[in-house]
Amino acid sequence: MTCRLFNKKTYITLFVVYLAAVAFLCFMKPDDMPEIQKDLFGIPMDKVAHFLMFLPYPILGAVSFMHKKTGIWRNLAVLAVIATVGAGLAYGTEVIQAQTGYRAYEITDFVADMTGIATGTLLTAAGLIIQKTRL
Repeated sequence: MTCRLFNKKTYITLFVVYLAAVAFLCFMKPDDMPEIQKDLFGIPMDKVAHFLMFLPYPILGAVSFMHKKTGIWRNLAVLAVIATVGAGLAYGTEVIQAQTGYRAYEITDFVADMTGIATGTLLTAAGLIIQKTRL
């Protein structure tokens, strides 16, 4: 038997706060951003930031919207929907950034976002499969 750390409302609230933080980071003016090192192991630091911003999305989405007693295939289908919506959000942030006048659309940012979502989705799927096979 597993126990939940928080109830559903808390997870949903955390998910909404997370989305607001991502929106803030994606749309803040570059002048407001702190100065950081240029790269990490040869990867531009802004791409690392994009990856890390979107990595928790499927994990938080899963704990917010999946039902514990639902079968594995349905949970994986819900996870696929969560990842697809995340891809839309990632693409949308890039398109909106291009409209702001102070940020630009960069396909490499979108690739970093999608890499974060894909990694988070795979980790979440692996966790679901492990959890369901252990029960």
